[in-house]
Amino acid sequence: MLCFWGSYSAFFCKDKEHPYIQEKPYDWIRGYQVGGKSLLWARQTQRWSKYEFEGPARDGFAVEWPIGYEDIAPWYSHVERFAGISGNKDGIPSLPDGEFLPPWELNCVEKHIQQKVKENYTDRQVIIGRCANLTKPNEIHLQQGRGQCQARSLCERGCPFGGYFSSNSTTIPWAEKTGNLTLKPDSVVHSIIYDEQKGKASGVRVIDAHTKQVTEYYARIIFVNAACLNTNLILLNSTSHRFPEGLGNDNGLMGRFIAFHNYREV
Repeated sequence: MLCFWGSYSAFFCKDKEHPYIQEKPYDWIRGYQVGGKSLLWARQTQRWSKYEFEGPARDGFAVEWPIGYEDIAPWYSHVERFAGISGNKDGIPSLPDGEFLPPWELNCVEKHIQQKVKENYTDRQVIIGRCANLTKPNEIHLQQGRGQCQARSLCERGCPFGGYFSSNSTTIPWAEKTGNLTLKPDSVVHSIIYDEQKGKASGVRVIDAHTKQVTEYYARIIFVNAACLNTNLILLNSTSHRFPEGLGNDNGLMGRFIAFHNYREV
């Protein structure tokens, strides 16, 4: 979930400079600065439960997931401890508990609603959101160079305290400590390079935004973290003899039937 105000408009692309066809009402929110939309996200961080993983098998659609919640749970814990997620252990099966920092407190109106819901329903709960804001930093967060969230309600401007999880406050500095990180801003990913002999992705093709020079980088493991639409665009651009319609697009569905993100729905 993203918001837009003039005070941080520089974090968003100008649609006139990055136009797209809008056949029906649609907003494509993009931020191409270092750190991307991790500077702007609403920080609500919930685990998927077993019900999401078991959906296809339970309801008889698509194909069954090859993994289940039990497989992912240890990685959820690893990420939560590193990122710093505040929240209560509420014991709700459809919203599994995690590795939480102390929660924020509901305000008086929220507490009143919580009590009334509890009095009138046995199957509904009003809880505090689980969010990636440091209510009480642990040692791992101090090592990252982050400080406690000051509750200033100015997160969308980028936090100078590192109080909420973002690439700039956490993962990029942490990677720099390894001595193995080279940050290449203004590099536009064109496509993923597919090795026909090995049968797997082997590199990435990048275009310099200023010089238009094309450079290829190779690695054992490649992560595609370009958000929903740009990830699809990169994969569609990644054509080869094996994948003439785009990497992983054997069924021709890539880039189709993408759901709009619900925002302030009622």
